[in-house]
Amino acid sequence: MKLLVVICFIIAQTLAQQHVMTQPTPQFVTRRGAQLLLDNQPFVVSGANYWQAMNLGMPSGPSSNRARVLRDLADLSSRGINMIRILAASEASQFGKQPDRMYPALMRAPGQYDDEVFAGLDWVLAQLPRFNMYATVSLNNYWTWSGGAAQYVSWATDTRIPYPVQWDPVRQVFEGGDYQAYLDYTNRFYADPQIYNTTQRWYRSHIERVVSRVNTVSGTRYSDDPAILAWELMNEPQIVEGPAGEKQVARWIDDSARLISELDPHHLITTGAESKNGRDWFHIMHGSPAITLASCHFWPLNWGYYNSTDPSSASVDYSIAKMRDFVGDNAKWAHELDLPTVLFEFGMMRDNWGEFAGLRAYEPQAPVSHRNRFYAAVYDAVRKQLAPHGPFAGAAFWANSLDRRSAARAARLE
Repeated sequence: MKLLVVICFIIAQTLAQQHVMTQPTPQFVTRRGAQLLLDNQPFVVSGANYWQAMNLGMPSGPSSNRARVLRDLADLSSRGINMIRILAASEASQFGKQPDRMYPALMRAPGQYDDEVFAGLDWVLAQLPRFNMYATVSLNNYWTWSGGAAQYVSWATDTRIPYPVQWDPVRQVFEGGDYQAYLDYTNRFYADPQIYNTTQRWYRSHIERVVSRVNTVSGTRYSDDPAILAWELMNEPQIVEGPAGEKQVARWIDDSARLISELDPHHLITTGAESKNGRDWFHIMHGSPAITLASCHFWPLNWGYYNSTDPSSASVDYSIAKMRDFVGDNAKWAHELDLPTVLFEFGMMRDNWGEFAGLRAYEPQAPVSHRNRFYAAVYDAVRKQLAPHGPFAGAAFWANSLDRRSAARAARLE
């Protein structure tokens, strides 16, 4: 909890311009140029990623924990969080249970859904007005942990996914295959003309199923639900090299975003892009007229800027410098397209040295000295780019685990 206290103190101080909702029924968040608005007033996202919400909200089963969700939402809301970013997509394999994947899956096979998981999504969305919160809802995922785009390719080709090398924190070993092989395989979701019509038929059907769904708890159609801030096409779609790849990705984004806008004229639409590949790719991924909100993510460890085992300030200082450049670049690019943008993901692991080296860095007691410095710098950089000074509309940290961390600490102290 210490980390979240620090984070939310920073949010309260640096994002003090955010519009505070007082109505029991939320209103739609809208856009005017490069600014988000709520009731015609500036709206700033103070967000948390909560990827597990749909499964925790299930009415029953081993994944269900609605009491935890209510505790989490109440705690987050009390700390100034006004948006959670959640998944409305997970896919099962025809080859049985797969490594590093969330279960149960929402989609058992193309067009075949687990109603209990859908009910979990309904329930979570229905709770948000109680806590003056909104949701950014992702409709797909590039990475393996939910099935995602690679699972669509697996279904279309009846082949096994070539999983990339992944770190197993329990066994402290890397497992899996070639990372580029995974990228090439997954990119076929939107870049292989031989299966494009098939994967996109299933994906577009999923979009229609979710966006047009009537919530079984609230009775509100998702497309009419103001508790949804934005639809996200995919968590972290990756680039496809070359002129043909640029056209393929741009086509997929435009086709998908236009479909959502036809089904739902109320909500913002974003890509889910990391925006880490430079100006040209930022324009490719956000150039569709149907995209109304830009997206960026920043991961210093994953991108080679941060060494989690270095207790000195050198590594975290370098990460902060790279982050400031990144925020500045994304602000310029979003301004060029007259789009608001949100830093939808950023994160840094706990201190991973000394007493808490190795696996102990995952314990709730592990210090967060570097993380706190980094998070403070992130919020400061974003604050300086908020309207009217820039096109940023807020940030969301990765990721919420309030209740689990609290329970782990209580169990250890007892």
